[in-house]
Amino acid sequence: MREDSWGRGYGTAAVRQVIAYAFTATHLDRLSAKHHPDNPAFGRVLAKAGFTHATVFQGQMDGELVAYPVYEIHRTWAGPYRPISR
Repeated sequence: MREDSWGRGYGTAAVRQVIAYAFTATHLDRLSAKHHPDNPAFGRVLAKAGFTHATVFQGQMDGELVAYPVYEIHRTWAGPYRPISR
């Protein structure tokens, strides 16, 4: 997202729409997401949308080991999103 759109809730709203779609239109029971450690703001977006920190994924970027925080949310979550109307 562009910097002038940060802090307006657009990311959280988008993540909530993905959650709603995934849990109403598919048979998924769990979603997971990770973010680059240099982008902690996205971790806050995931937390606001109902995800909880689960683990750390050790990946590589440009030949270096990078610790990516991993979050998850389960279908039983009863958060404040609304299913996408069709």
